[in-house]
Amino acid sequence: MILKNANIYYDGQLNKGAILIHDGIIKLIYKEAINNNNFNILRENNKDHIEIDCEERYILPGIIDIHSHLRDLGQSDKETFYSGTKAAAYSGITTVFTMPNTKPPATSAKQVQKWKDLAKKNIFVDVGFISGVPRSIDEEEIKKILKLGIIGFKIYPLKSLNGIDWTISDNIQKLLYISSKYQIPIFIHPDYPLVKKEEESLKRQNSELPFLRFHNKLHSEENEAKYVNFMLDNYIKFIEGLSSQSQYPKIHFCHISCKESFNLIQKFIEKTKELPNINISFEVTPHHILLSNEITLKNEAIGKVLPPLRDKSQSTYLFKKLKEGTIPLIGTDHAPHTIKEKTKNFFKAPSGFPGFETYSYLLLEKVFNNDLPLKRFIEVSSENPAKTFNLKSKGCIKEGKDADLIIIEKLEKEYSIDSEQFKTKAKFTPFEDSDLSHRKTHILIWKVFLHGIEINNEKYPPLGKII
Repeated sequence: MILKNANIYYDGQLNKGAILIHDGIIKLIYKEAINNNNFNILRENNKDHIEIDCEERYILPGIIDIHSHLRDLGQSDKETFYSGTKAAAYSGITTVFTMPNTKPPATSAKQVQKWKDLAKKNIFVDVGFISGVPRSIDEEEIKKILKLGIIGFKIYPLKSLNGIDWTISDNIQKLLYISSKYQIPIFIHPDYPLVKKEEESLKRQNSELPFLRFHNKLHSEENEAKYVNFMLDNYIKFIEGLSSQSQYPKIHFCHISCKESFNLIQKFIEKTKELPNINISFEVTPHHILLSNEITLKNEAIGKVLPPLRDKSQSTYLFKKLKEGTIPLIGTDHAPHTIKEKTKNFFKAPSGFPGFETYSYLLLEKVFNNDLPLKRFIEVSSENPAKTFNLKSKGCIKEGKDADLIIIEKLEKEYSIDSEQFKTKAKFTPFEDSDLSHRKTHILIWKVFLHGIEINNEKYPPLGKII
């Protein structure tokens, strides 16, 4: 197949040209290919004789979303592998990582295997699995899980999946030992739990606040930063006892949402820059960059999420850092729930909302409005996820890489995001329900390819692979 007459993002910039794809791999890329003799070489090597005229649309690398909850495994009313990955496919996301807070939690080799078996022949994009930690941090069980080919392990200090208290340093040290020994990343939900008395006191003091701002008080920036600092202190303590830098553990902070946490991580990275094998990464979500707890929602539970939406100064700060290039990764934290759950009393409603079908549209809108460099978007959405998590065949448009591609255009007329059109089962979003301009976009996702197959097309069955 040839994709011709396109503006292709490769080598850090847009180039007019064409791409030859064969057996799911990018075989050849030519600049200005349609206007010179090189295009004949593409045609001679085009074995299926398919040519698609992109009519000067933009070809970008497929998006890699490193944080999602594809549910299934006891939560198919919220989402299934089929519905979730279809939502990703139609949004230009060609690879996703899924988290282990399933029902029951994926904390044993048996449960991880069941989880993965559900995905077979039911995924429209490539999927990587992140496991929970087995009870007692059982190394024998961990080895069995590792043999199943997981991307990493996830910990939740607020609500442990396995009864392990992740505020005890000895437990963190055991986990860092596992990461060091097997060179497997640990994904961290950073939020230091409140004791019951603190929570009750906060409820008494802030009962008059709007729900979203009150939720921010219960899960404050201070508590997020406290847990980030706790993990970094444990990391330093652990590596001081190592004889080889090649044994450094790998830790990844999920959904950093505030200035305090961001600065702690940046200072740590700067302080340890002479240690080249320090392996610490972090992500920020689109909603923590674009939304704040000052938005007005008809139903505030729609905007309930963990970490909470922060004050506007925090989202403004994070967007500035994204533009500057000091935020390395974006993860949607796509977290579908039923609309019935989200219409409960605010405190009984679960945290989270879908993210696949707003991410690419709203951030690319920023790109085409010159609010965000295209280079930054490609780095955080494709290149850096591939580099950080060793996805060697993905992340950029280059000969020999997977033909995971998104073709987009900017429409003349903007349109509103409509959750009723979502492919996910969770047909709601705070972007639509809010009073902000973030709910509108000019972006059209024209075609999405996974391994050279058009996946935003109803005629193709699920063809994604398990990573």
